[in-house]
Amino acid sequence: MTSLASKVFTGIAASAMTLTPLATADAQDALSSANQNVAPASVSTEPLTVQYVEASDRTLNDARTIAADASHERLAIVVWGGNRALQQEAYNAALDLVDMGIEVAFVRAPDHDESASEAFMQVYARATPRAEGHWSETRLAEVRPDVRNAALRAYEDAFPQRLAALQPASLR
Repeated sequence: MTSLASKVFTGIAASAMTLTPLATADAQDALSSANQNVAPASVSTEPLTVQYVEASDRTLNDARTIAADASHERLAIVVWGGNRALQQEAYNAALDLVDMGIEVAFVRAPDHDESASEAFMQVYARATPRAEGHWSETRLAEVRPDVRNAALRAYEDAFPQRLAALQPASLR
C-alpha cells in the first residue's frame, strides 16, 4: 500500500512539475501586460525631521507671518523668547510629534517680554494659532507634554483625515 501511494504521489508531482513552467509563463505575461502602462508609485523613504525656522532676530509681525507660512501643510510650534531649557522642551515636543508621523516646523521667535526665565508658546495649524500657553522655568517639566498635547489637538482639528491615517484601526 505504501508503495502504491508513493507511486501515485510521484506521478502527480511529476505532472505538476511539467505544468508549472507554462502556468508561470502565462501568469507572468498577464501581469506584464496588465501593468504595462502603470507608473511605479514614489514613496519617500526619508524619515521626517523637524523643520527649524530661526526668526528670533525678526520683528514680532514678521515672526507671526513666518509661523503662519510654516503651518499651511503642517503644525508649527512657535516659541516666543525664553531660555535654552524652555526652548529645548518645546523642541522635544516637536520631536515627539515627528516620531508619531506628524510634520512639524519649530519657529524660534523673538522675545516679547524680555524675560529669559519665561516663554510664550503657540501652536499654529493651517496658518492660524490654535493653542497657546505661558511657561516659566518653575514649570519646565510641564512644557513638553503640554505643548505635545496642544499640538495633537490642533492637528486633530486642522488635519483630521491625516490623523485618521496615522492611527491604527484599533484606535479608531
